[in-house]
Amino acid sequence: MGTHAPSDPTKPPDNAWWNSRFVLPGLMLLSTVPFWFVHTPPLIDLLAHVGRYHVQLHLADSPALQQNWDFHWQLVGNLGVELLIVPLAHLFGLERAAWLIALALPVLMIWAIGRINRTMHGELTPFAIAAVWFAMAYPFQLGFVNYWLGSSLALHVFASWVEAARKQSPVMRPLLFAAAACLVWLAHAYGWVILVVLVGAFELCCNWTRAPSAWPAMVLAILRRCWPVMIPAVLTVVWRQDTGGASSGHFLDMATKTLGLLWTLRDQNIWLDTLSLLLAIGLIYLGMRSRDARANPPLLVGAATFLILILLMPSQMFGSVYADVRLWPIVFILGLAAIAPLRHRPRGSAIVAGLALAVFAVRIVAMTVGFAAYDAGFERHLQALNDVPRGASIAVLTRPPICEQWRAPRAAHLGSLAIARRDAFVNSQWDASGGQQLLTPLRARGTDFNADPSQYIQLPPGDCDGDLSAVLAHRIAQIPRERFDYVWLLDIDASQLAILPGLQLLYQDDRTALYAFNKG
Repeated sequence: MGTHAPSDPTKPPDNAWWNSRFVLPGLMLLSTVPFWFVHTPPLIDLLAHVGRYHVQLHLADSPALQQNWDFHWQLVGNLGVELLIVPLAHLFGLERAAWLIALALPVLMIWAIGRINRTMHGELTPFAIAAVWFAMAYPFQLGFVNYWLGSSLALHVFASWVEAARKQSPVMRPLLFAAAACLVWLAHAYGWVILVVLVGAFELCCNWTRAPSAWPAMVLAILRRCWPVMIPAVLTVVWRQDTGGASSGHFLDMATKTLGLLWTLRDQNIWLDTLSLLLAIGLIYLGMRSRDARANPPLLVGAATFLILILLMPSQMFGSVYADVRLWPIVFILGLAAIAPLRHRPRGSAIVAGLALAVFAVRIVAMTVGFAAYDAGFERHLQALNDVPRGASIAVLTRPPICEQWRAPRAAHLGSLAIARRDAFVNSQWDASGGQQLLTPLRARGTDFNADPSQYIQLPPGDCDGDLSAVLAHRIAQIPRERFDYVWLLDIDASQLAILPGLQLLYQDDRTALYAFNKG
């Protein structure tokens, strides 16, 4: 049978600065800095989720919400923050609780990277500091908070699995890991997939034999070890039985997969983000090719498995978009965490560690400045709600994603904060099939303005920044006025607009305008 998979963790760690016990907590603290200067985390889908959380928490005691929304709990593999928000919102208020969760997710991911690195290598390696860049990767910036929570928990449970494998297995070990796997699945089913792949890769490397005749026994040994983390497969089968409307598509869309790779670190600056990604690729290549570094087999097998999954998976699965490319950060985290320099090359290790820390610090500074700018804009735009009564119905219109620059405006779901602040109805929530639907929009059912993506106006490429008066007038004319009280333009230069017929201007700033319908 094969030798034990991890690099020998019994060797004492180097006395280098990156192995100080303060480095990992320092990285975790540094990741929180962008949130110190914002009230509303500018994570795109999180803004919509805040609206849904408000309905979840207050539907029973708000007649206005009951008129506009329906909410039903069900067992789905996508409930992480929905469950966390209940006690936290009670303690801190909804928007502050969402802020705390957004701040904590990168911290949880960085902690997981450090745990895996120390478990596999017995130290925090310079390459792991580079892996920390991906703790705030594009899926996090998109606001996929349940996915990011599930992925982080999966890495923590995997680190615990490896630690337990070296100890005398207690009787309760399988039950504890079965419960942990169910918890990961409940946070997000993709997190559970990450856990299964990593545990499978670890056990495969521990039990590997080259003799084909021994493979059946090897597979049985792996299954005997891995069964606790497979328990949520039963939950998945039950969940997917009621998903007749679930959609999957865009198989082998290599253009989207390549774009997803290029967007892995997309945030504030195209040059910084692209160079950071290229540097990460270069570090993985250097670590794999250099004789002065060793690689951990289970982490490499895990990274390779996710790379294959990205290539084979559709872009949309079970109603979730970016099903494939959201795995790119996991590939990089595992690939970088797998590499450890040999101890006789301290100078090269110091260069890698210093460079990785410097890049992370620069990225945090850029993110902090960008987040503060987003928040200032959000606060201006949200002043429009001062003129909106509780229970109002608002048709939100904004530019489509094709109009976004690299640094996106992140306002597509800003209108959902009207739900949290005014018990309002907006047309930018999802009315999704696929067994993930907890919230159902009601106010504009039977029209084209009931749910996302009805907030996007249709524009041909290249016409995003001109006079949008004619396009907007045409789209506004399609809004059923018996269902809506207001039109809220977001990320649109309203100063260039002609007078829109049938509307009364209530509020306007540089990128926002709120109108009331003249219903007299």
